[in-house]
Amino acid sequence: MRTAARGATLIVLGALVAPAPLTAFAYEPREPDRHHTPSIAPSAAPSTAPTATPSKLPSIVPSPSSPPSGEPGTAWSWEELSRQVQDTSPDDLQAADTATQAAAMLRCFKLETENYCLGLGFVDQIPTGAQLQETMSEPDVEADDESGVEQDIATGDLTPQSFVAERAGLPRSQRVDVELSEMEAAWAGREKARALRLLEVPAEGDAAADADPESGAAAGTPTPTPTVQPPRTPPTAQPPTTAPKPPPVRVVKPPKSSYIMKGFQTSQEKGYWCGPATFQSIDWADDKQKDTQASWGKDLGTTSSGTGIYAMVKQTNLKTNWDQAAGTYIVQSVKNWNAQKFFTVHQNHLGDGQPAPIIEHTQLLKRYFPYLAFNHSGHYQVGRGYDRAKGTIAIFEVFNERRFNSRGNVTDGPKNIPASALFNATLANPFQNIGL
Repeated sequence: MRTAARGATLIVLGALVAPAPLTAFAYEPREPDRHHTPSIAPSAAPSTAPTATPSKLPSIVPSPSSPPSGEPGTAWSWEELSRQVQDTSPDDLQAADTATQAAAMLRCFKLETENYCLGLGFVDQIPTGAQLQETMSEPDVEADDESGVEQDIATGDLTPQSFVAERAGLPRSQRVDVELSEMEAAWAGREKARALRLLEVPAEGDAAADADPESGAAAGTPTPTPTVQPPRTPPTAQPPTTAPKPPPVRVVKPPKSSYIMKGFQTSQEKGYWCGPATFQSIDWADDKQKDTQASWGKDLGTTSSGTGIYAMVKQTNLKTNWDQAAGTYIVQSVKNWNAQKFFTVHQNHLGDGQPAPIIEHTQLLKRYFPYLAFNHSGHYQVGRGYDRAKGTIAIFEVFNERRFNSRGNVTDGPKNIPASALFNATLANPFQNIGL
């Protein structure tokens, strides 16, 4: 539920400090894209919001090259993107085979300089047909030869197969509305996606990891400057002879460790309610009101097949103020990341001046989460902190294995997971994405 707005914020990535060799731009508070309420449509104020006439980024020039045959061209406005979504959404697909449905439901678009695929989120590279079919394959749940571990209990994320089947089963008009809603959020978050794509993390031992003692920026790493409008010239004043310099970027220096949301852990009440339980925790920490998991299940569109990650992101933008701190939440693929970038992004998101939770989207396997007694399915968790010295990411685990299996362990509550393990658990999920 919305509380009072926390103030205008702007996303900028700043430099990461050195004890650990992780160097990156950190998020800086930014002007919110829009002020959400459950019953009010998004306003058309900021230029980055997906309105009927969103403005173009002044620093981007469309490419004159033609798109490959069969692919939509680059969208430089919301009107173009909206038209592309509608023009490429197919007619009735209920009788089509799975491969055809997947190709149609996981369509990709070019949002200025960024690629976004329905269901998958922002991607560095548009997947090939073979890669899309690989996404539709069942994940490997082998337990590294551990005897007695194999018990794949569904914990509640929506699998790619279920996502595709649900979208393909909708009447075209309804499906187009859902797709436009997803792409509207993507359009609003394209600047964040661009910043994440351009984030460079030096390898361990790289000289660029040494921090500049004055600025806190990594040596050899250019400091980004925001695109700003020049100040208005008073009517009686002469125009300036030189263009005004933009204000310097305030570098946000994440601390060595940071934790948020203490005391707001929850435990899912049904086997397929990891989405509602995770969102219950996120919203409870935001407005200090603990709404029921059943109510969130309804808002998230949760079924016995689970909850989709876009629904988690949408409700975070709509029903909480976390997007005021971190900017519009987006679905972001980590497929082409490495563990170092994954950890750096967590530090930037959770350790800047206005930290905000991350929607972790993992495959709940014992090899990555040793507190488990069994393997489970795709899953949501709350990313809530990190410790750079220990190389760990703090989460709220919402799944209590004992609750659903008398032979299981008590597994819910705060956990500290090696960053590499959480990254690999994210890659093990067929979607390979997170919400932030």
